[in-house]
Amino acid sequence: MEATSISTWNTDRIIEDIQHRRVIMIQDLLKDQQLNAYLAELYDGQQVSQVKSEFLKRDLKTLSESPIDLVHYSMLIRQAKEATAWPHLPIIEEFIHAEIRQVVIKYIA
Repeated sequence: MEATSISTWNTDRIIEDIQHRRVIMIQDLLKDQQLNAYLAELYDGQQVSQVKSEFLKRDLKTLSESPIDLVHYSMLIRQAKEATAWPHLPIIEEFIHAEIRQVVIKYIA
């Protein structure tokens, strides 16, 4: 859906697309290898114990099942409604990563 026309997209459809992308990104992180690579890349090789990893994955799963935070995504939604093309995937991913970082930071501190 990257760079596609969104002239027929309403707010609900934009929110659904963001939610869908967020679920996909988080589902990848629920795999041990992906989670370890993510932590290593973004947190200077930091590792978490197996116990913390399980709690982290539980919290990430809960995040993926929850509705998106409309306040957090409001700028992206507004930008999408005003544009003629859907924002580039890296922009959407940065918003999602910000949410994920809020969960991860609890376990690496």
